[in-house]
Amino acid sequence: MPPSLISQVKKTKTIIEKNKNKNYVDLSKYDFIAPPTLLPLIQYMELNNITKYIPHKQTKHYLNMVFGKETSYRTTIPLRKLKKFQGNYFQITDEIELYLSNLTDEIVNLIKSSVDIQSFNLLFYEMLNNIYKHSKFNNASILCQKYPKVNTIDICIIDDGITIPGSFEESNINVINDSEAIFEAINGKTTDKEEYALHGRGLNTSASITTLGYGGEMLIASRNGTCTITKEGVKLYDDSLFINGTFVTLRVNTNKINDIYKYTKRRIVKKLK
Repeated sequence: MPPSLISQVKKTKTIIEKNKNKNYVDLSKYDFIAPPTLLPLIQYMELNNITKYIPHKQTKHYLNMVFGKETSYRTTIPLRKLKKFQGNYFQITDEIELYLSNLTDEIVNLIKSSVDIQSFNLLFYEMLNNIYKHSKFNNASILCQKYPKVNTIDICIIDDGITIPGSFEESNINVINDSEAIFEAINGKTTDKEEYALHGRGLNTSASITTLGYGGEMLIASRNGTCTITKEGVKLYDDSLFINGTFVTLRVNTNKINDIYKYTKRRIVKKLK
C-alpha cells in the first residue's frame, strides 16, 4: 500500500522548503514519488517558473510518464489541465457538463479494467463539477495513478481558485479557521442559497463514496487548512502545506459498489481528535 495521503502531501512541503530560492527542484533523494506529492509540487514549480528537476533514477521513467514524454502503460493518467470556460456557471452548465462527461469517460476508459465504472464516474464527475461551480480557478489540473499490485487508485485534483475558506468569507459565513471551514463544507455547509445544495453535497457525496463505498481515504487541503477523511471520520491539521488554492486527493480501491446511490444522501461526518 502506498504511504498515507497526509505523509505524501507533507513530503511536498519538505521538498519545497529544501528547494526554496532555487531555479530547479532536487528530487534525487526520493526513490518513490506519487500524485499526492507531485501535483502540488508541479503547481509550485509553475507558479515560480521552475522547469528543471533532478529525479532519482527510480522515478525518472514515472516523471516522464506524468509529463507525457513516455507511454504510461495504463497505470498513470498523465498531467491534465482542465479547460477554462468563460461566463457564469449557470449560463454555460450544459457546455461544462458535456466537457466533464467526455473527460470522465476518457479517463475511466484508460483504467476501466480496474474500476467499478458507475461509481468511479459519479465520484470523478462530482469533484470536477464542484470545481467549476465554485472555485473560480484560472488553472486546474488532474493526475491519477493506479497501483495494480494493491488494487488502489489515487485521483488528485488541484485548482488555484478562491478556496473553500475564501468562498465562505465572500458569502460572510463565519468559521473558526481554514481546517474548520473544510470540515463544515464536508458536512454540507454551502455558499449556495439553497441549504445543503451542490457545494456541500459534492464533497459529502465524494467523501461517502470514497470512505464508505470504497473503504478508502480522502484528503482536502484548501488555503491554510487540511483535513483527511476515512470511514472513522475527519481529522483536522492546522499547518499550511503551501497549497495555492484547493487540493483534493481521493484514494479508492477497485471493489464493486453494489448500490452507489445509498452514498449520495447527506450524512454527518464526525471530527476525530
